[in-house]
Amino acid sequence: MRREHAGVRRLGVGLGVVLMSALAATGCGSSGPAMGRVSGAVTYKGKPLEKGMVTFIATDGERPNATGPIEAGSYSLQTTEPGDGAVVGEYKIAVSDLDPNANIPELPGAPSKQPKSALPKKYLSADTSELTFKVESGSNTKDITLE
Repeated sequence: MRREHAGVRRLGVGLGVVLMSALAATGCGSSGPAMGRVSGAVTYKGKPLEKGMVTFIATDGERPNATGPIEAGSYSLQTTEPGDGAVVGEYKIAVSDLDPNANIPELPGAPSKQPKSALPKKYLSADTSELTFKVESGSNTKDITLE
């Protein structure tokens, strides 16, 4: 009887190892596109840009764009969740110095003032900014220097 129990025990352990391996192979991997975390500093005429938004526009039109608010001269991109970064690939970059919450009127229905950008107009569009970056897996730093 001892041999029977030992054989059953080994079979149970073997099946358990196979089952755990199968679950680990299918359940623990990421289920989305490869991402890279992207952050950096943003300066204009040598000084940190205090507020605004950095937008990475995918060059292939297939990947989602990524954005990051500028706070005290730095940004961190997100695609769907704060800090998740951008999908790996090539991007064109647009930069705005406008506070994204600045044109929200205090009273519903009240007219909002449209603030003016202090940056050259070319940086407001990814098509004219001439700023590009290739996001790779892992951690990426892209400092943006505007003149």
